[in-house]
This record gives sequence, C-alpha cells and structure tokens, in this order.
Amino acid sequence: MQLSIIIPVYNVEAYIEKCITSLQQQDIEQGNYEIIIINDGSPDNSREVVISLMKIYSNIIFIDQENKGVSLARNAGMDKAIGKYLLFIDPDDYVAPNSFARVLKAANEQQAEVTFLGFKFLKYDGSVRKEMFFSEFKGHLFTGIEGYYNARKNVTIDPDRAWAILFDRAFVNKQLVRYIPDVPYLEDGEFLARILCVTTRCIFEGNSFYMRTTRPGSATNSSLFYSDKSINGFIKAATNLKAFAASKQLSKEQQIFLHQPLAKFTLLAVEASANFIKWSKTMYVKNELKKNDLAILSTNGVLQPYALYAKLYNISPFFFLMYLYFKKIIRSIQIKVFKNA
Repeated sequence: MQLSIIIPVYNVEAYIEKCITSLQQQDIEQGNYEIIIINDGSPDNSREVVISLMKIYSNIIFIDQENKGVSLARNAGMDKAIGKYLLFIDPDDYVAPNSFARVLKAANEQQAEVTFLGFKFLKYDGSVRKEMFFSEFKGHLFTGIEGYYNARKNVTIDPDRAWAILFDRAFVNKQLVRYIPDVPYLEDGEFLARILCVTTRCIFEGNSFYMRTTRPGSATNSSLFYSDKSINGFIKAATNLKAFAASKQLSKEQQIFLHQPLAKFTLLAVEASANFIKWSKTMYVKNELKKNDLAILSTNGVLQPYALYAKLYNISPFFFLMYLYFKKIIRSIQIKVFKNA
C-alpha cells in the first residue's frame, strides 16, 4: 500500500463527492492506495454520500464516530492507515487528476520524510486566487525547519497547514506525533511544528497538485476564533509545544524554530480574548499563560509581525491588544479614504 489518504467529514455533503472522485481519477492502481474517510458525527447527508460511493470504489475505508472534532478524526485515520505515505485532504478540496504517481515517485527517490506539494487557492467561483508550486526548490533536499521557511517564503503568510503535504507514515509514527485534542482552530500549525522540528529529509515536489477551495461556514470563515473553546485550544497548543521542547534533546536551531509557533499560539490566545468593555477574559488568559510559563516570549527566530507583537506582549498583554486595536482603526480609515479617493 503506497498511500493512505485521510479525510475527516462534517457537514460537507455538497462537496465530498467531488473530492472523492478526484482521488479516483489517478494514475496508480486503486489497490495501491486507500481513502480513509472519518464521519465525525456529521448531521447532514455526508455519511450517505460516502456510503453510496463505497459501492463504486473499493478502496474507500469508512470510519463512523460521534463528533470529536477534526483533530481526533485525523488521529483515527492515522491509526487505521497502512500506506507508506499519509496525505491529509479536507473534504471540500480536491486534487489534480493523474498526479499520484508523480508525487509518490518524487518522495520515494529522495526518501523524503515530508514532501511539500504545490497548491492553488480558489475563489468562490472556482477561479484561481493564488498558486504556490515551489518549483524553485524542486530537486533540493532540506531539513524540516528549512522547509517550513521556504514554504512560507520567509513571510508570515498562513496557513501552517497539513494539507498538500505528503508525510512518511513510519517517520510520523516513530516520532509519536498525533494531533492533540481540543484545539479546534489552526490545529495544523501545532502538529506541523512538531513534525518539521525533527524532520531531516524534506523536499518540494514543485508542481500543481492540491486545489484549496473557499466556502462559507468552514472553521476558518466563522466566529470560532473568538470562542472560549478556541482560546483554550490556543493555550493548550502553546503549552504542548512548550512541553515538546522540554521533552526532546533538541539542537539550538530546533529550539529557536519552536519560538515562532510558541509565540503565535500564545498571542492568538490573547488576541481572541480581547474585549475592550470587559477585561475579565483577557485576565483569565493572562493568568493561564503565566501558570504555564508563557508570560514571557522569546523573540529569537520569530518572524514579523509576531516578533513585534511578542515584544509588546512581554511588556504587557494590554500593550499588544491596544496596538492591534489602533492598527485596526487606522486600517479602517485608510480603506475609507481609498474608497472615497
């Protein structure tokens, strides 16, 4: 089994068939890859759509579970997988036809632990908003840390993603890396930070592969960011990364690398707690971060704007929040002036 594709499913009945169909229009035998679909207690008809497709395609494996969130759904898929490589796909996305043989060949030839794949961001109407193939890095071998910065092109463009990446399953299991529960927002960033921190063989395949769609109602387009659940998830992610750094024999470069996601999740927790009428939630977050030894952040190796945010946070979380508040006001004024010009 060359490849295990893991797809968590929740409220995507309008999209999942297109996703699965794209995975079947490939240039390797169906018996050489498996599509593991985890129905995470979806209340719509996603389950029925998948079951109907199982009658057509023999390489679909179906896991039915009560709603536990995307992180535990992906963990269930990883625990079930038997392929040499893991590929995470969101159910409202799809992949280019006849592309599996090419990306597997690249990973095998370089014995890659992590392979970054090219992707396109699509608008609502299906037109291309942005594409990133990383062709300039094709044929070169990097560490995971080098791969992280190359994938971001040394700027803070998110997402820190698990999609459009091929992972060596034996490597992931050897490192004992799984998603941590109760991180409902930006959970990929925490998972990816731990994987890339210890990766020694990382490559870029350099061609178009993954089609990233945009749809209303997804986690990245909802009010989830400001919820208590999300705030506690950010704190948990930062705390877990702190524990990971302490539990490993890491080089200085690896330790510095972790400063970036540590700062990011800590600052996200504070930002999501902001309420300029009632400060009690921010005070709670401040105390929780202090309790978990996150009251002061190292800025060594942290990219902008998080480096600036971390410096303000180190003075006081309120300095950081007030900076964001006035930055938002200035940006709003600039937009109005531009529209009226």
